[in-house]
Amino acid sequence: MTESIISKEVFKCSNCGGPLDYTPETIACVCDYCGTVNWFSTDRFEIFIIPSLTRDEVVNAFWNRMKNDPNMRKVYSNIEIIEIQGSYIPILLGDVSVSGEWVGFRRETEHSGKRIVTRTVTERGSFNTSMRIAFEARRESAEYGLQELISQVKTLVAQPLESVDWKSIGLHVLNAEISPEEAIDELKDMAEDQMRETIRSSKRLDGFYYYSCTPIVNSFWIVLAPLWSIVYKYKGGIYRASISGYNLQLLRISEPVFLSQRILYIIGSIVAILFGAFVLPLTLLAKDNAPSLGVLIFILSCLIGASLSRKSISDVREERWK
Repeated sequence: MTESIISKEVFKCSNCGGPLDYTPETIACVCDYCGTVNWFSTDRFEIFIIPSLTRDEVVNAFWNRMKNDPNMRKVYSNIEIIEIQGSYIPILLGDVSVSGEWVGFRRETEHSGKRIVTRTVTERGSFNTSMRIAFEARRESAEYGLQELISQVKTLVAQPLESVDWKSIGLHVLNAEISPEEAIDELKDMAEDQMRETIRSSKRLDGFYYYSCTPIVNSFWIVLAPLWSIVYKYKGGIYRASISGYNLQLLRISEPVFLSQRILYIIGSIVAILFGAFVLPLTLLAKDNAPSLGVLIFILSCLIGASLSRKSISDVREERWK
């Protein structure tokens, strides 16, 4: 009886020869023995990096934000950082060409005397353009502030991996969980959807009778972007902040809601609803398009009032980079 022995390939550190904890999705492994960074996946993707500033600089940026915020500076001395972590997030970018044709429709309402007439307007067109698409090269996107970071990375020029002094500012690198084939399919789908939404919003369409789009992926690559997450405490409440490591831009932050803010939210809610209630009867007595406009204003006022009312009873408010 013969025994078959399946050998598992062992990856070793390029510096000291120590074993590395490697999986097929691994982008980089830091050797547990000597601290050397060993890069992988460069045969599947071109990989670039946006170097991060240091931990101390990130912490200073957080405290400067708190000092300059009109509300948080009042409680600055009561804030305590309880955790700070930084990681390089793999973001896949691609340049995609799209071409195609479309036929869409838009419903328009007109007033003819006392009658309201609704007509359907048909529009058609074609397109031939290119766009840059970006998304996280991971299956689960749970990082706080990730979408804001992706929006920034689309416009940045990344650097070669060799440009980073890993021993001074190197961070943990999250693995990419996507194959080149999956990347191409996702880029095509996102480009097609983005083009459809661009046409719909720019032409104010209610829908499409026909939409045809042919996407071609010209190139794609991975950029490792630094994302820092800070967890801080204030009076028993736990809050979070995310900061971009390359320029110290605050991407997203959760903050406590103070009494003065609750009062403003309540006042704003009341004012919005009263404004809508005041405008509605005035427009109902008018002619032309005024009644429908008055109803629209009343609905929007109620929605704004409801939103402000919800904020007044919440313990946390959030701000995002735009």
